[in-house]
Amino acid sequence: MMLKFISKPVIAISAVLVLLITGNMAVTAAETMRAALLVNGGAEIRTVPVPEPLTGQVRIKVLAVSVNPVDWKLASMDSGGEDRIAGRDFAGSIDAVGPATTGWKIGDAVTGIAASGSYSEYTIASVASIALKPANMSFAEAAGMGVVADTAWRAIVTVGDVQPGQKVLIHGGAGGVGSAAVQIARARGAHVIATASPRNHEFLRSLGANEVIDYNNTRFEEAVADLDLVLNTANLDTGNRSIGVIKEGGILVSIVGPPPAAQCAHAKIRCAETGRATGEMLKEVVKLADAGKFRISIEQTLPLEETNKAWDLNRGGHTQGKIILEVAK
Repeated sequence: MMLKFISKPVIAISAVLVLLITGNMAVTAAETMRAALLVNGGAEIRTVPVPEPLTGQVRIKVLAVSVNPVDWKLASMDSGGEDRIAGRDFAGSIDAVGPATTGWKIGDAVTGIAASGSYSEYTIASVASIALKPANMSFAEAAGMGVVADTAWRAIVTVGDVQPGQKVLIHGGAGGVGSAAVQIARARGAHVIATASPRNHEFLRSLGANEVIDYNNTRFEEAVADLDLVLNTANLDTGNRSIGVIKEGGILVSIVGPPPAAQCAHAKIRCAETGRATGEMLKEVVKLADAGKFRISIEQTLPLEETNKAWDLNRGGHTQGKIILEVAK
């Protein structure tokens, strides 16, 4: 019995000596991790090596991730070649810092966009693509920021340059990007109008929308005019119909494909896309969150093992806010 009693301390001391000899105290005890890989058009939980951060990168111990349409769309396009981890958004704590990387330390609670797949127990991110987790958000809520917050900020601020008093219409206001854009536009002092089904009207008003249009029963062209900016998160037809409600010199911003350039030029409006979300705008949205002007609404939380179910829910297109996958407690 004495041998059993002393074996654990001896093992622990030996492990510490190994770490001291290698000079890498940030090495995780695990060499492998669970991850949701893109397999046969869906996701499959497998065991893969824990990644190591390079210069300018950090490794994150992931607590939660969120679902974006791009996640399941990439799965449907996967050729079945090299193993690829699904997802982009995450929230967790920094577990290791890459060589010559400054400004961040082990233990920092962060949200961000992964360099290559986030649906895993550990992920790698560039320091340019992360931000401190908002103090008033849970990790699950912060996991929902990533792509939607970055995209919405680009649409409303970087591309649209929305100013106080301007009139903004957001199609699909209750979705991830839409609900983020409503809050950012409101924080900029705009008069915000959103389209949504009736069940989401009160939700959007709680986010700051001044007006909400029921797209099931009202054609938005008959309800609004002379808008400064329209954000299209719906489809190309909605974008085409939006051109006529934008004032001369206004802008149509799309996240669902390029607006028709000829029609935009004829109407004397600007048309643009937001570009790929990188996470570089998250620090600005975190400032809003810490000021109580931005929040993430969670539709449902599921374990990582139910990734395919989460994708099916998101694919339906009628979620209010975000679907979150819990990776660890």
